[in-house]
Amino acid sequence: MITKTVIKRKKGIKANKSILVVGLPGIGNVGKLIAEHLKKELNAEKIATLYSPHFPHQVIMLKNGKIRLVNNRFYIIKAKKPNTNDIILLTGDAQALSSEGQYEVNAKIVDFFKQELDGQFIYTIGGYNIGENMATKPRVFANATSSEVIKQFKGSDVIFGKSKGVIFGSAGLIIAFAKMQKIDGVCLMGETGFLEVDASAAKAVLLQLSKRLNIKTNTTNLDKIIEKTAKAVKELEAQMGGSMGQPMPYPIGGKAEKDAPHPSYIR
Repeated sequence: MITKTVIKRKKGIKANKSILVVGLPGIGNVGKLIAEHLKKELNAEKIATLYSPHFPHQVIMLKNGKIRLVNNRFYIIKAKKPNTNDIILLTGDAQALSSEGQYEVNAKIVDFFKQELDGQFIYTIGGYNIGENMATKPRVFANATSSEVIKQFKGSDVIFGKSKGVIFGSAGLIIAFAKMQKIDGVCLMGETGFLEVDASAAKAVLLQLSKRLNIKTNTTNLDKIIEKTAKAVKELEAQMGGSMGQPMPYPIGGKAEKDAPHPSYIR
């Protein structure tokens, strides 16, 4: 029986100077989209599975007629050159449902990454909620564990110091626990609004992340989702006889920001 959070690791695969990219379900499913995209694009191999009683009390029905527990999964993308960083992807079905569960699961993830995967740096991916507005050209906001990490992004389009509110869930807690374990990290957040699946925000973050990881990735699949989403929004607008998801009329940190509604939360 699973009475506490456990990670079952596949034997025989060793990670070297690894970088963790966390993409779990959350606002706009930004992180989940990116992790799944990289997993397929770069042929990542599953190396471990995390189970927890803090996940939803559900099982997933599989195409072959079987079932499996809700879980989180670690995948590895081995570096092509010796003595360079392996990339670890963490994605899955859900996050923990309670505060206690969030603390236990995310602390477990950081411990496992540091002790078992030679962990060096962590990226968590989330959505930055701008309420009912729709970002036509999503920006990428970020918060980091240290000033030194922020300096690494100098000259990029990643925006520090302008995001407001709190970061809920794994995207925030993993970075906080990483800092406690003396591991540097950053939370990258794609600007998103009312969409349940926001591929535009995911693409904006992915482009920045790819530069940092020095990897090439084809965004064709995300572009297709973006096109389908735009079409669905237009059809919905026509049915409603009006408009929805208007672009933000103000820049964050700009003159009119004090009069504008602030994002509710991030994860």
